[in-house]
Amino acid sequence: MNEIQHLAQQFVAALWESGISPLSDTSGETTTVTLEVVAEVEAQLAGFRLHALHEAQLSSTHRVTDQVRSSLRTTSKQATATLKLASDLGERFSLIAAALNEGRISVEQTRGIIDGLRKLPSQLTRSELIRCQETILEHAHSFGPLELRKLAARLYEVVDPDGADEEQAKRLAAEDRAAERNRSVRFSFDGHGTGVMRAVLPEAQMAQLKAQIDALMPPISSYRETNQIPAPDARRADALVLWAEIAANSQDLPAQGGDRPHVYVSVTLDTLLDGLGSTDLIGIPEIDSITAGEARRLACDAGIIPAVLGSTSEPLDVGREHRLFTPAIRAALVLRDQGCAFPGCDTPPVACDGHHIVPWWAGGPSSTHNAVLLCPHHHRLLEPDPGQSAHSQWRVHLDPTTGLPVFTPPRHIDPLQRPRQHQRFLLRQLKHQAKAPPCPDQPTPPPPVAPSRPKPEMSPAWM
Repeated sequence: MNEIQHLAQQFVAALWESGISPLSDTSGETTTVTLEVVAEVEAQLAGFRLHALHEAQLSSTHRVTDQVRSSLRTTSKQATATLKLASDLGERFSLIAAALNEGRISVEQTRGIIDGLRKLPSQLTRSELIRCQETILEHAHSFGPLELRKLAARLYEVVDPDGADEEQAKRLAAEDRAAERNRSVRFSFDGHGTGVMRAVLPEAQMAQLKAQIDALMPPISSYRETNQIPAPDARRADALVLWAEIAANSQDLPAQGGDRPHVYVSVTLDTLLDGLGSTDLIGIPEIDSITAGEARRLACDAGIIPAVLGSTSEPLDVGREHRLFTPAIRAALVLRDQGCAFPGCDTPPVACDGHHIVPWWAGGPSSTHNAVLLCPHHHRLLEPDPGQSAHSQWRVHLDPTTGLPVFTPPRHIDPLQRPRQHQRFLLRQLKHQAKAPPCPDQPTPPPPVAPSRPKPEMSPAWM
């Protein structure tokens, strides 16, 4: 064993002593060749390791397999998959094992090929299985692991073209039954402000869900004004929230106790006013509390019922959902804002909240003159925090002339804090201002004269 370790260390030392550096290798040819050699040797070492594991399994050397399963270098799931791969290569797929041992394919390609070959009918003869391996290895230099897996799963068409359709139908039916049996959705909360949702769905249903989420992904332009460009996964998270908002606003949710599902939030008046402290979600024991800022955003127009408590926890006010923004007010906001009003955001109205410009907890009325439509992401951004100065937060007001929303960025985004408006509002104003001049051949018609009416008598209060 010491000799093997010594040889391995000599090889690694030789690589480091070769002095290969991408900075000094201007053409990159030497570095490319070296990396190809390392990848080939890496595959050969992986093949040797899998062969040794299979030999240990055959000799019932439990100490070796137990060491693999308990190794801190991998997870238990990865260890089980490695042992399974070693067994498959040693017992069924000798040609694939030989290709790996020679470094002609990588470990990832090997896993993809074996995953596909496992889906072949179990009644294949040894000669048919060898033919399938020979066929897939002919394409190993052209395809990656994912493509090789798909190709390997369809190799039965080469062996038995007539029975391939029937076998594929059986395989797909079995996969559908397994997917239906294993479907699940789980929610967990880590106690640090993050919840995790894990969904296992049949492929067709997952594809449908993914298509809807991807269609709702906010464009990059909707984040540029905040100087926060999220990764695609974060944008999908925002899209999932939008999807939930659309469902909540569709009026089609199932009834619970004769009413739509609600979330109850208990919060003290002091917490609402000064932003300090936390709030409790009633009926969701997995969540200890949420921040006051999130409670203010939810209480604005997000389908929750806020219960404001006094200093001795006595209920001061229990609001109702319709008390915030009525359907008529929302309809007026939709006609005016036509979606999220934040500059650059294209979120449709159905996925937007009604935001109180002057917060309801600060006495702001629930009216169109004190409201603006915002998507959940920008609603969080605009909800004022009493613990911060006004100049360090985004602000919104309605233009006194046009009545349209105008946004003021914080100083760290724009030191001059120049007001900004959504492009749709700017275009709308240009359309209203663009009036056709009178035709030069025709005089401008005089304004119509209103018929004279008797003057009403004015009371002293009008004089």
